[in-house]
Amino acid sequence: MPDNKEFSKNTKEIYRLMTIKKRTRPLAGVLTIDYSKERAVLWLFLSPALIFLLFANVYPIFYAFYMSFFKFNRLIPNSVPVFIGIKNFIDLLKDPKVIDSLLRTVSFVGITVTIEFIFGMLIALLITSSLRGMEYLRGFFLVPLMMTPVVAGTLWRTMYHSLYGPMNYFLGLFGLPQLEFLGDSTTALPSIMAVEIWQMTPIVIFILAAGLQALPVDIYKSAAVDGASKWQIFTRITLPLLKPVFFVALLLRIMDAFKIFDTVYVMTYGGPGKSTELISMFIYKEGLKYFKIGRASALSIIFLVLIFLISINFLRNIQKRQL
Repeated sequence: MPDNKEFSKNTKEIYRLMTIKKRTRPLAGVLTIDYSKERAVLWLFLSPALIFLLFANVYPIFYAFYMSFFKFNRLIPNSVPVFIGIKNFIDLLKDPKVIDSLLRTVSFVGITVTIEFIFGMLIALLITSSLRGMEYLRGFFLVPLMMTPVVAGTLWRTMYHSLYGPMNYFLGLFGLPQLEFLGDSTTALPSIMAVEIWQMTPIVIFILAAGLQALPVDIYKSAAVDGASKWQIFTRITLPLLKPVFFVALLLRIMDAFKIFDTVYVMTYGGPGKSTELISMFIYKEGLKYFKIGRASALSIIFLVLIFLISINFLRNIQKRQL
């Protein structure tokens, strides 16, 4: 710094301290802690899980994206992948079977998730009320969640059986005609929807019930003092405050409903005909039944992008409502 008389001694000293070089070694007598060994041990313990996630999740996505640009059928002896660019994507978007399967999946998700949230909200309001015996009702709704989709599908396939299934037995008690629940194209998909609603509604119930119990009580007391009705309290207080929880539950259920596979595979295998062939079942048949690896990979990527766009849209709406 130039020696200027206008600078006071304090100013010169501050400038000197600011321009001094960083010390490469700690000052004598100052205690320093080296966390490098702890970090190394941390990464050592995390590495097995990270390697597993890398090969179980990340690698298949990139490999499917790579194979989506090839035509490859393993049923043909000595066949090799042939690069065809984006032809798989173009053919799939023009294929009426893919469009029908996608529309069927969208209708399945829309109907099941809507009914799940209607029943879920009503039951969540019930189990969070001050009525006696609600703790037993909560335990009752845990039963469907304890079953895997394969077990639930097998159970309901037996219940839907046209000859010895209990569903047709109860219909007969009321003098109603017996139905081919899973053998008729008009009733097969609604029957699977009923199973999905039965098994997944408890998830919505418990998420919404947790949100209801977290709402502030003072607002309800003030509304009651002001003479608000129960409907006004529900529509103007409960629902607006519950919207963030509602959207999170809705996002989780939509993503999960789009991926349904186990129940359909066990109950109908996509039949009768194509009446229950949802997009996940269509991808399975393309890749592991007909071994059209390129088409199955391309359709998987399209499906992944569709779910990603829906998720991003929901997350943006949640962030906007929180601001």
